[in-house]
Amino acid sequence: MQSIQPPQRAARGLSLVSHPHTAPYRIGVSSTSPRRRCRRRGGRRGREIGFSSRSSADHHPVDYDYDLVTLSNLCVDVIVPLDTLPASARGMPKSEALLEYLAQHPPPETAWEVGGNTNTLIAGARLGMRTAALGHIGDDGFGAFLDNVLRQENSVICSTMLDDSLFERRGLQNTLVCYVLVDKETNEHAFCSRYDFGPWPLLGGEDVATLSGGAERALERTGAVFVNGFVFDEVPEEMVLRAARVSQAHGAAVLFDPGPRSWTFADGGVRRHALQSMLRIADVVLMTEEEAGAVVGTEDAEEAVRRLMEWEDSSMSWCVVKMGERGALLGDRTTGRVHRQAGYKVEVEDTVGCGDSFAAAIALGFGLCKEGKADIESTLALAGAVGAATAMGEGAGRNVADVSRVREILTRSGSSEKIQGALRMIDSQLRTRIAN
Repeated sequence: MQSIQPPQRAARGLSLVSHPHTAPYRIGVSSTSPRRRCRRRGGRRGREIGFSSRSSADHHPVDYDYDLVTLSNLCVDVIVPLDTLPASARGMPKSEALLEYLAQHPPPETAWEVGGNTNTLIAGARLGMRTAALGHIGDDGFGAFLDNVLRQENSVICSTMLDDSLFERRGLQNTLVCYVLVDKETNEHAFCSRYDFGPWPLLGGEDVATLSGGAERALERTGAVFVNGFVFDEVPEEMVLRAARVSQAHGAAVLFDPGPRSWTFADGGVRRHALQSMLRIADVVLMTEEEAGAVVGTEDAEEAVRRLMEWEDSSMSWCVVKMGERGALLGDRTTGRVHRQAGYKVEVEDTVGCGDSFAAAIALGFGLCKEGKADIESTLALAGAVGAATAMGEGAGRNVADVSRVREILTRSGSSEKIQGALRMIDSQLRTRIAN
């Protein structure tokens, strides 16, 4: 199958793309506060897992520490308006020379925002989920900033995914940084990071053979794990699959969103193998319609859902295709039905982080549906409102959807049963969070 290349536009010597890369680059910024990587939380009675047949652990309740854990892909986005760069830097192509310049001239903290999987973590926490990251941050100012933001948002970095010493041996001990180059005249973005230059995965090699002990413990005590395509830039495929299998063996659901990496996944070779493996393992698969087209070769969103649900040897229960302002489709493999949620009419400020926050709501709904406390229609209504609420803010991170705005969007949309169901999901989850 031939891959479909995402559109790219050139401006001022930079390639402007619609999807960010998140990447590490070593920057010497002193830390202003100690890093707190591990913070255990008490767990409530977990969910009875019964959507598909795996191990006996699937059918016995467990005490979970977390409702949602994300794998790797922690970074700080640094916003750089193009008009603040000297003319010589503005004309640079995306290159290591440009990255070096940006590293030597970092903007102030007011231009920083957390990015990558923090969008999903924060959106989930605001919905009342207990969220945690398996990922690395450095003992630097960027790491302290990211850690502080997550703690303020009631989330946590519970462990690194791999042994900490690996990062130092590879010269990757500092926090991942992605420079977001903004053209204010066109509102277009370009992204510059270490991931643009490889080699991939950055933490590959024979010495990468096991998950950290902290990662194993967290994966055994979570209700869901979120995997996006960027993790394969950092971590070998076998480690990602190991994490998914450990969590599933203890009753967790695995959600997979390949994101912009769908185009490289579709090219074949090792990348294609990673995609095929995750599509077989994941309980829930999420893609935009463009990404789904790159993977299954059709521009028709509903046909893409059906082709994904027919993926050979797949454990998939749900397949979600996001269609932007037109809403989303969710294919339920158990019934064969494709559910549709129309888009909400809102004033769109910025679409960055919409899909990430949407995924958090899907994770919440999938778990509640397994408990018999929600249904698919209400889950889709909630996820669409969360994505729309994020679009009303500028940027991601702390600007993703907050509950009050989500409620407002839902309430404004009428009083149908699925809207009322979505509101009940929020109320129920927040009450559970407060009680624990």
